[in-house]
Amino acid sequence: MPQQRVTMKEVAAAAGVSTATVSRALGMDPQIPVDTRDRIQKIATQLGYRPDPLLSAFARRRRGKSSGSEITTLAYITNFQTADEWMRNPFYAPMFKGAADQAMRNGYKLEHFWLREPGMTGEGLSRILHNRGIAGLIIAPTPAARSRLSMDWPRFSCVTIGYSLLRPDLHRATPHHFHAILIASRKLWRLGYTRIGLCLYAGTSQRVDDLWLAGALLTQNHNPEAALKVFLFDDDTRAQIPDWARAERLEVLLSDNSQALDELRRGGIRAPGEIDFATLNWSKNESEIAGIDQRPDSIGSAAVDLLIAQIQRDERGVPAMPITSMVEGIWVNGASLSRKARQA
Repeated sequence: MPQQRVTMKEVAAAAGVSTATVSRALGMDPQIPVDTRDRIQKIATQLGYRPDPLLSAFARRRRGKSSGSEITTLAYITNFQTADEWMRNPFYAPMFKGAADQAMRNGYKLEHFWLREPGMTGEGLSRILHNRGIAGLIIAPTPAARSRLSMDWPRFSCVTIGYSLLRPDLHRATPHHFHAILIASRKLWRLGYTRIGLCLYAGTSQRVDDLWLAGALLTQNHNPEAALKVFLFDDDTRAQIPDWARAERLEVLLSDNSQALDELRRGGIRAPGEIDFATLNWSKNESEIAGIDQRPDSIGSAAVDLLIAQIQRDERGVPAMPITSMVEGIWVNGASLSRKARQA
């Protein structure tokens, strides 16, 4: 448990002066006698007083000495092949917007930094951020599963989103992948589907720490009548999806992206109709597809809440006890289920 911050008021009481005098003394105001400054600074050190960088920044702004402060800027760090790749993604783009909106509501600004800028390294970016006075980092999902990232972590409060960053083990905000499978499978079962297929891109399954698979195993154990079948595909095996679906006599296919749906249709299967379809990553851009809305905007918002809490507690570096904040997904109906008329 972090110790409670010693306040300037407590220093003032111990020194027998006003808080204004303490503030001026700690700020090396030349109008305060040197002996008084030294005495107050010594008392502050003995009590363990540390200035709050946010309060200091706001105080400077109110006094007109600064039109803004990097202290109130939070860094959003991406590591994709291009700087704007994530902006075109229907999951990552609203996630950033949710984070940016939540930051603004709390008096902060969220700024994007691309780790693959030419010549950029984790160490170099750490220096840039530290020299700008930026204290908080959000590490966006990385393109590679179970990746590692080297930064000067002790300088920053840090949060990551999702499970793609494996090391270091930071506080994280993430969809509740495990529960999402339970919600989806129960919904499909109640709609009358008894032969359900779970078809995942293998790389994506790893990026969510295989939690969708874990939920599928529990579903199979609890409800064997649902006959939940699993197929992991990659670029080389994607074309096998239609044959697998036919062999398993599937009634509905549940997947993490629309590639599986495209392959069903490319294989001559009428979908929806012959085999229906639902997604674990619903997007308003494809609102006709039923499935789980992971609420990426809320995930981004939750990441900011975790980060601001650390900054305000003056917690820096890799946490001794990482905390995971999971956002519940919600089911959204859609025409991709031909049994839509039976949806409750």
